[in-house]
Amino acid sequence: MRRRLLVYSAPVAVVTVLIIVKLLSVVVAGRSVTSDYAERDAGAMAGGVSVLRVFNVVEPAKAHIAEGARAVLEDRLTDAEQQYAQALGIADTCPVRVDLALVRETLGDRAASRFATPAAIAHYEAARDVVARAPQGCFTGNDDPDPQRRDIREQAQARLDDKLTAMRTAAPPPPPPPPPAAAPVPPPAGAGGTPPDTDTGDRLNPGTGDPLERLQQILRDAAA
Repeated sequence: MRRRLLVYSAPVAVVTVLIIVKLLSVVVAGRSVTSDYAERDAGAMAGGVSVLRVFNVVEPAKAHIAEGARAVLEDRLTDAEQQYAQALGIADTCPVRVDLALVRETLGDRAASRFATPAAIAHYEAARDVVARAPQGCFTGNDDPDPQRRDIREQAQARLDDKLTAMRTAAPPPPPPPPPAAAPVPPPAGAGGTPPDTDTGDRLNPGTGDPLERLQQILRDAAA
């Protein structure tokens, strides 16, 4: 009877151990990712992200958050936006909203610097939507211990509104520069810079008329 209980209870014990291993791996990987991010070591973060993707079943959003942070370090903001958006779809938390809003706002700033007004507006609107849907205290009225980050979060809504207004009323981008002037056409070969002959009196056909009559006139003038 005791042997049966051990056999039947073994799968439960294995699952429990696996869950504990996953939680411990998540803690280690989470700390490693956080440390690597603080040291701006995107390469080292890759290992921690891989561990999160494989073992993190309890909180799968953490893998997307870590991948988003690594993408930010590597200046892959479009990838970072996708990762944070997926994380937000899994776990709607304030830190994820803050990260996603800031990434989208930065994408808008970069588009604005390229005079890509429609793209800038789209990014700013997407960022503002994240801010507007956040719970009270996430942006407005937040208690972030870092003064600079607290101000950035506090002013997010007004800042995005100002940028949207500026984009919608901005002058069109400057026209492209005119094409370079064409190079002067070189003189025909053998011209040697000799000015054209303006004396057409002795030519056979300086203008109109019969060439033969003109030739006869020249000969008569010469014989006179």
